[in-house]
Amino acid sequence: MTIWERVEAALTGLGVDMAANQFMTDSPDDLPDEFIVYQMISDPPEQHADDAETLRVYRVEVSYYSRSGFSGMPDIEAAMLAAGFRRAPAREVPYSPETRHYGLAMDFNYLDEE
Repeated sequence: MTIWERVEAALTGLGVDMAANQFMTDSPDDLPDEFIVYQMISDPPEQHADDAETLRVYRVEVSYYSRSGFSGMPDIEAAMLAAGFRRAPAREVPYSPETRHYGLAMDFNYLDEE
């Protein structure tokens, strides 16, 4: 299973529109009131043995965007933890006057055994 399939499987149960890397619409007004965008940030090898990679750590960013703020935000962290990810730093994304969305970017790590 790829890292993108793992993230999508973890987040599907939240019932929020989502896309890998970028949520594409014809215009900013067509964006849903809330949505999730996820992407892989890095994937450095963690361990080697017998000249082969045995462990890799994937770092993914899951960004939640909402026009109403974060008070009704789905529990993205719980969904990702249940799928085997570990929480890493989170940060607010600046408000977008163009789309009228607030944003929160959350990083998660996943240890994959090759």
